[in-house]
Amino acid sequence: MAKYYGYRNCSHCEIECTPGNYLDYSGKRYCTACWIQHENPDHPDLDAIREKVQHAVTVWKLAKYSRDEYHLPVGPKSINKR
Repeated sequence: MAKYYGYRNCSHCEIECTPGNYLDYSGKRYCTACWIQHENPDHPDLDAIREKVQHAVTVWKLAKYSRDEYHLPVGPKSINKR
């Protein structure tokens, strides 16, 4: 299986998009914070949403790179080797 490097970047702020925190519109990818800023610039929680998106990137990167990759699973022992 090929190694998965992640989603594309936001076309506005260049932050890496994480699962559930992006939107594709007219061939461009927006993070949730940039899309809300584009559609509703007077949103009261815009700074909190932007911090949440940035925090999700750091958490997702830690989860993505902490796994042991390219190892075969340890399965049952062969019955012929006793």
